[in-house]
Amino acid sequence: MQHTTVSLIAATFFIALTHAIMPTHWMPFALIGKGQKWSLTKTIFVTAAAGLGHSLITSILGSVIALLGFHMTKYIETIAEPLSGFILIAIGITFILIGRLRTSPHNHDHSAFSDKSIIISLFLMLSCSPCVALLPIFLAASTLSWAMLLVLSIVLSVTTISGMLGLTVLAYKGVKKLHICSIERYEKEIIGGILTLIGILFLVIH
Repeated sequence: MQHTTVSLIAATFFIALTHAIMPTHWMPFALIGKGQKWSLTKTIFVTAAAGLGHSLITSILGSVIALLGFHMTKYIETIAEPLSGFILIAIGITFILIGRLRTSPHNHDHSAFSDKSIIISLFLMLSCSPCVALLPIFLAASTLSWAMLLVLSIVLSVTTISGMLGLTVLAYKGVKKLHICSIERYEKEIIGGILTLIGILFLVIH
């Protein structure tokens, strides 16, 4: 039983880490942080909140599947996950439109739309994309104890949030160093285009 417990924890860690390094889990936060003129602290806070919500949704689904059966994963993969791609595309198009509708290249009063709407969209984007690969692990753990499910949920949350935060900070600092005047005028269009492409790639992959 001890070997099984260690194996389940190790599997949860590696799967969660692999899932967390996907571009959809950190790049949008760094790009939007730059586009919305957020500080690094605020960007980290938003990323952590979204990562926690993402982990909680995955843990809840894992627990439900442990109770009701594994056939629910088909619904999650075919219906819930594509919503993440569409949300990213919607955010990207909105950024592009805002950039195109600016009245003056140097007028920053319109620099962002509602932070609240952006944060909610990012939260929904990750919540609609639970780590499906971990659901079989939760199902296997349910044969041991519910305490084991709790341990896996903690490992999932810590690993996912840590991975997301680390990559978001690196990407944010990298983006902040890009102060090229010739493209700064089109900052929002560029960010919107990248977010839209990520959303399309997410839909294609899934």
